[in-house]
Amino acid sequence: MRTALRASLATAVVTGVLLAPAAGTAYAATTAAQAATVDQGSPADRFSGTPVHIGAGLVAVLRHEAEGPEAWIRAVGPDWKPGDNYMYRVLTVLDRMNPVDSANGLQLEITRMNSAAPLLTVTQAGVPTSYPMPLSEAGRAHGAECVSATKRLGLHGTLVADLTTTPDGPQVQLVDGVTKEPSTKLTRTGPALVKGGRTVARIMNPSAARPSFEYETPGQADPFGTALFPELPAGCAFTYAVQDEAPAPKPAATPSAGSSPTPSAAGPAAPSATPSAETASAAPGAPGAPKAQAVGQTSVVPEGGVAAGAEPAAEDTDDSTTGYAGAGLGAIVAGLGAAFIARRRDRTRR
Repeated sequence: MRTALRASLATAVVTGVLLAPAAGTAYAATTAAQAATVDQGSPADRFSGTPVHIGAGLVAVLRHEAEGPEAWIRAVGPDWKPGDNYMYRVLTVLDRMNPVDSANGLQLEITRMNSAAPLLTVTQAGVPTSYPMPLSEAGRAHGAECVSATKRLGLHGTLVADLTTTPDGPQVQLVDGVTKEPSTKLTRTGPALVKGGRTVARIMNPSAARPSFEYETPGQADPFGTALFPELPAGCAFTYAVQDEAPAPKPAATPSAGSSPTPSAAGPAAPSATPSAETASAAPGAPGAPKAQAVGQTSVVPEGGVAAGAEPAAEDTDDSTTGYAGAGLGAIVAGLGAAFIARRRDRTRR
């Protein structure tokens, strides 16, 4: 029994010793594969570019896409030659946020950062060497000499806007300044974002010689901003007819409530506000009658038979007119009463 147990233990120990190196190798291979997958990212071409051997066992992988110029500095060893794999360990990354750095005793800097054709300048022992970086998308389409410098503006959060002018007009590339994930691109023919989104940004006067970019920055002291686009380089022309948009017409003045319309030349003449003396004394059956006083608006009373049934307008009635009518009626009644009393006394005396 003891002999069989000892034999089983010995067999297990020998098996473990033989399998241990294989297990360690398998674990190391799995870890390397995972690191390579993380290093390359998704999509795979996000970290690919133009590899340039810059010495000191380093390769600079140069890129220039929507996120701007980049130089990924990778350690490849002293024996690296063009055509070899370059997707190894990253030592540093140069971009718009970090244009200057150093690695393995080399001073690194992206110069002409905002141009369509930037450079990677490597300085070793005080001697600089410049490596051309890929042209921007606009530079590849129109040539670097006819693409303006890029102007970067911060919008909200980490979102930034890169403004450029090309022969095809102004364009705005929205991109996340940290993750470098490109977003919407505005152009002369598509100058505004879809309404209702969180970001408010648009190109104003996109066909003008100097268009502008208007944007909103929520949470800032001044939530609205305006910036002119960079000018097209001298000697370059637009591919379309430049048309400065005219300012919007001013709205017509609204007439005030107290103003009265001006009568046309062909319309009837407005009646005179002050009646003449002839008109006041021309009323039939009222010789020596006092002149009527104009109160409020002036009304024209018809003559003849129509005058008998004419009624003054509601606006022409006034308490003073009623008072004068009552005073006249009282005088007439008083006169009739006096005449009646006089006749009665004469009859009594007779």
